[in-house]
Amino acid sequence: MDHARIERLLRLMLMLSSNVDYTTPELADLLEITERSIYRYIRSFKDNGFVLEKRNPNIHKLLKMPLDEIKLDELIQISSEEAFILHTLLLSITGGSQIHINLEQKLAALFDATSITEIIGKKTAAENVRILKKAIDEKECVELIDYESGNTLKISNRLAEPYGFSTNYADVYAYEPASGICKIFKISRIGWVRPIGTEWQHEDKHEKIETDCFRMTGKVDIPVTLKMTLKAKNLLIEEYPLAQKDIYLENGLWILKTTVKDLAGVGRFYLGLSDQIEILESLELVSYVSEHIDRYLAGYFRNH
Repeated sequence: MDHARIERLLRLMLMLSSNVDYTTPELADLLEITERSIYRYIRSFKDNGFVLEKRNPNIHKLLKMPLDEIKLDELIQISSEEAFILHTLLLSITGGSQIHINLEQKLAALFDATSITEIIGKKTAAENVRILKKAIDEKECVELIDYESGNTLKISNRLAEPYGFSTNYADVYAYEPASGICKIFKISRIGWVRPIGTEWQHEDKHEKIETDCFRMTGKVDIPVTLKMTLKAKNLLIEEYPLAQKDIYLENGLWILKTTVKDLAGVGRFYLGLSDQIEILESLELVSYVSEHIDRYLAGYFRNH
């Protein structure tokens, strides 16, 4: 369970029931989260039996607690992505051992379900990871059935030699004989995986695909250094946990010093929080952001 999120929920509960009328922006600033998150928490309170009064568009007060006991695990719902990662990590680390079974049962009990795959609501995803892992271990080819391509926007079957996963098991790295190149296939876009019983034929062409902390891939390393407020740092870690190893505190502000494979990921992060972030290093990132803004403004004025 996310202890930081529990702490925020409890602090928000106290603030909403205090004698001070905090506005939504004030709550977001004090808890160092977004206003959108505040509204999401308030909705969770209401869904779980709390009675709240909306005194104006920006002020909510907690008037009554639920009649039954408060169940924090119901207020903090595990997402499908989190459940999928838990399941696949357990499967890959512990296989079908008793330890694996015990851990799955405990997690399922915590989130009131008969199994982690029930939480996912899509057992094929976990099963596809299991088949792909087996194919990787045994160096065998598979067919990705009904793969939904984000580039061609077409659904097709793809013959592939899978040889690795991304850190969070969201992608599988595979060599595609038809195109003669190594590709990244998203697990969520695979209908199902069919083993074809054929050994790899192109192992010498399998390339190591590196992913940066923003989940972008590429063959170059672009140095990037950002100076961030505490709010930006927290949002970065919440959305991109792998960035934490490249963050340190300096003179009261947080520094991200890392390398990225593509500017799109870090660029989107900066543009969303530009008032909370300063670019200390990377002329490439400055140019990327400037070009992005110029294109947006050109499109805006063209349509207005």
